[in-house]
Amino acid sequence: MLIILSSATATPGRRDELIAAARAIAAVTRSDRGCLSYDFAADLDDPDRVLGVEVWADRAALDEHMGHDHSREFLAAVPGMVTGEPVMAFHGVPAVEA
Repeated sequence: MLIILSSATATPGRRDELIAAARAIAAVTRSDRGCLSYDFAADLDDPDRVLGVEVWADRAALDEHMGHDHSREFLAAVPGMVTGEPVMAFHGVPAVEA
């Protein structure tokens, strides 16, 4: 399993646009093969900072997601909506059998 934690800060005046883009990609991505969870949240101390939590079955599922049109369109649009570089951390987690 692969967990990705991310954060980005909206450019002044563009928070609503960033939130709308995040909602749109989340709605589509949740049906991607291997997507176990895909969510965004607002930072409690900085309302312009958006946090992301993604959980993928494996790296192959993430790679497939990155090749979809909705992913490419989101990644092309986001740089104009955020200040600085988004921060991402990738965490491999061994699968636990139930």
